[in-house]
Amino acid sequence: RLTFLVRAVNDPSTLVPTVRSDARKVAPGTIVGSVETVDEVIDIGEQEMLAGTAPFVPIVTIGVMLTATGIYGVLAFAIARRSRELAIRVAVGASERDVVRIVTSHTLRLIAVGSTLGLLLMYALARVVRAGGGAGSIWDPSLHAFIVPVIVVFIVGALASWIPSRRALKIDPVVLLRQC
Repeated sequence: RLTFLVRAVNDPSTLVPTVRSDARKVAPGTIVGSVETVDEVIDIGEQEMLAGTAPFVPIVTIGVMLTATGIYGVLAFAIARRSRELAIRVAVGASERDVVRIVTSHTLRLIAVGSTLGLLLMYALARVVRAGGGAGSIWDPSLHAFIVPVIVVFIVGALASWIPSRRALKIDPVVLLRQC
């Protein structure tokens, strides 16, 4: 089996008959099986890679859902523990909108720091894998495979801070402060 590349200035498909006849001249009896452009070879490689990774999509989806559930649970618990602080803020005169904004911005800052550290760690590990003989760039298979989970985590974090903070604000501050 022999593979060789031919550079074409214009449309590479016009060279196919010439390549076939030249191959037969050089080695009589040679069968030229297929002639593809580099773009076609890359497309075939991408399709093979996607077919090989397709079984992992449900596993990754379940992992993202479990992560989202865990993040929601931890953040909701943390905000529920801050309900006394939120009640004091409301009793002192903060509007409900200000309290929700403070809690949500604090939560999203934490998520931003965690996501940034996670992406940096992913970048470093991808460099190690590539240095060890892994093929492709550090963003293989594609950038959205790394960005979509971060967006999901941000959405879950926003909901995990907004919903419990709204629930905590429905509690009467006087009742909550009497329990102290």
